[in-house]
Amino acid sequence: MIDIRSVLYAIAGAFLALLSPIQDFMFAMLILFVANFFFGLLADIKLGKDWSWRKAGMCLVYCFIFFATAASMFIIGHFMHSEEQALACVKYVCFIAIGVFGTNILRNWRSFCTPGSSWYKLVSVLYYILTIKFVENFKFFKNPEQIKEEAK
Repeated sequence: MIDIRSVLYAIAGAFLALLSPIQDFMFAMLILFVANFFFGLLADIKLGKDWSWRKAGMCLVYCFIFFATAASMFIIGHFMHSEEQALACVKYVCFIAIGVFGTNILRNWRSFCTPGSSWYKLVSVLYYILTIKFVENFKFFKNPEQIKEEAK
């Protein structure tokens, strides 16, 4: 009789082999999520907050959702014989995740830097650029209600 563990290992190996084209993306996102977790933890320690299992659990849930979404997109694209387009979709989703979680990392990093220090200023500039705050200075990108209020 076939050993159940051997069958499970074979299935897991086949699944991971299927995901090998997006292996680099997954590894990069793992690094991003670990950095996000530790910067959030350090910010909480600096602000005097206690450890929250709920917050840590939600971080793991977000990681699982991201990896499941990226893997699903690639697998569906693979079986539709559109592997290149699926790879491009995974790449763009990774760029969006870098923007979202990178903003969170910079916000947490800035919270435990000493205000006025060189690091605080550097992180503030990076946060300003990543959150695209400078776009709000252009009249074209403002809400019509905001333009009317500023004209008064």
